[in-house]
Amino acid sequence: MKRILFFVLLFGFFPFPANAGVKCNDVKHGNENYHEKMEELAKLAGLPDGYYNRYHEDIVSNLCKGNANRIRSSIDSGFVKKSEVDAIKEALGIDNRSDAGKSYGYSKQKFNDMGLCSACSDNVAQHYTKKPNSKCGKLAKQALEGNPNAIEELQSFPGYCTWKY
Repeated sequence: MKRILFFVLLFGFFPFPANAGVKCNDVKHGNENYHEKMEELAKLAGLPDGYYNRYHEDIVSNLCKGNANRIRSSIDSGFVKKSEVDAIKEALGIDNRSDAGKSYGYSKQKFNDMGLCSACSDNVAQHYTKKPNSKCGKLAKQALEGNPNAIEELQSFPGYCTWKY
């Protein structure tokens, strides 16, 4: 009986690390606990004085959306330090993405770099990662392999690359 009580108390006062932390859904604008979760994130990430500012909010939003260009711009402009971005990323568990999630994020960024609009990049990345044998998925693969004709066709954003959510 003492052992059971010990374990109940142990697990009651020390939550599992896998359940701890803040996730992107917790820090979306409109979430009723948004400010509390942002404060928790600021402390977990070790931000200066344990507080966040509007630039940190932008970083969180862009990390969760996969907008690497905007994050780089915020760092380059001096609004945030790279170390703060890395700490926020780690606190959100973004580095712990699945292989499919990493592939999506990587490919979306590459399509952005090729000159596709953000929404177009998202649509093409969805096809590339979730339906690689589709017409758009195959075209996306060719573009990532450097085929200039495929890149040009993607830049015109063919209708068959529209992702159906």
